[in-house]
Amino acid sequence: MFKLLIAEDVKIVRETLVRAINWEGLGIHLLGGVENGQEVLDWLEHEEPDLLLTDIGMPKMNGLELIEAVRARNPDIRCIILSGLNEFEHARQAIKLQVLDYVQKPIDPREIESVFANAVEVLRKERAERQAVAFTEQTAKDKLPNLSESLPLAEWSGSLKKKKLVEQAIQYVKEAYMRKELALSDVSASVGLSDKYLNLLFKEVTGMTINHAIIRLRMEEAARLLKDPAIKIYEVCDWIGYVDQDHFRESFKKQYGMTPTEYRNKFL
Repeated sequence: MFKLLIAEDVKIVRETLVRAINWEGLGIHLLGGVENGQEVLDWLEHEEPDLLLTDIGMPKMNGLELIEAVRARNPDIRCIILSGLNEFEHARQAIKLQVLDYVQKPIDPREIESVFANAVEVLRKERAERQAVAFTEQTAKDKLPNLSESLPLAEWSGSLKKKKLVEQAIQYVKEAYMRKELALSDVSASVGLSDKYLNLLFKEVTGMTINHAIIRLRMEEAARLLKDPAIKIYEVCDWIGYVDQDHFRESFKKQYGMTPTEYRNKFL
């Protein structure tokens, strides 16, 4: 269930929204309906919704101001606007605030249900993506410690400060290796060193270059994903940060001695 909070200053409209829609049937738990933006912000102090349905024209704080304040607190709360003000300026501001949808008054329960059915689908996909990313990041963290831990502490050369910088670089690589645009310069910038100097430190400590570490992580994740026949090879390529499938195939073959297709066939 996704949690919804409604902000509408007109009592009859607010009560209609609360009572006339089968929220539970849409996979939504309705937290309640409040009269203005300040009540929404007060509510956030003890409970945060996944969705906010808000009127634009409200006292104390209009709907767009409320959305801006809500997103400042938690950008994951998705907002839907309800208003009879069919003005371009409001729509333009809503786009800037990344509003999920826009519903016109007078309210039509069928339209409300359609809009929120779509909203729930969007939230489900986002939740699944976040869970997949969290799982992948945890898998990477479980696999990558040998970049630093495979070497006995006594073999680490340089000062404690150098070791700390390399550890920070390793952590950054763990979190960002799936980004398509990831480059050595991004890693070095994350620790405030030049590309050349960080690469020297990284190799001194781990025995490999930063690019090698990124490629190895990507290939290990690709190998894991390839074991699932439901995931297309081009999807694996995209997921681990490769733009070109030929480049992905060459990198994978270099690491595992076989193409992604050949590797997958071993598990069919």
